[in-house]
Amino acid sequence: MKTKNWRALIRELRLRFPTESRVEVRRCPIREDGELTIGVDVFRIYVNVKLDKTGQVDALLHEWAHILTIEKAAYLHEGAWGVAYAAIYSMWEKWDEQK
Repeated sequence: MKTKNWRALIRELRLRFPTESRVEVRRCPIREDGELTIGVDVFRIYVNVKLDKTGQVDALLHEWAHILTIEKAAYLHEGAWGVAYAAIYSMWEKWDEQK
């Protein structure tokens, strides 16, 4: 896929499916089709440059969907976040009682 088209697709994703966190996208040789790493203030998407155009696009869209799902679960304070928060709060209550 031409770099010009690749960058245009990323701009479209940023416009139509914005994220709360910064997202960096790189095309490079990796073992998998796509990879997502989560940093303190950034998500990094790595797409296997050896894939054809369709494979690269699919990997990018796949990883972008992971970011949206992760952020939604974390930022909306529901679902898995609620379970984790309840467990943490319960631990704190027990810890506080022992003081």
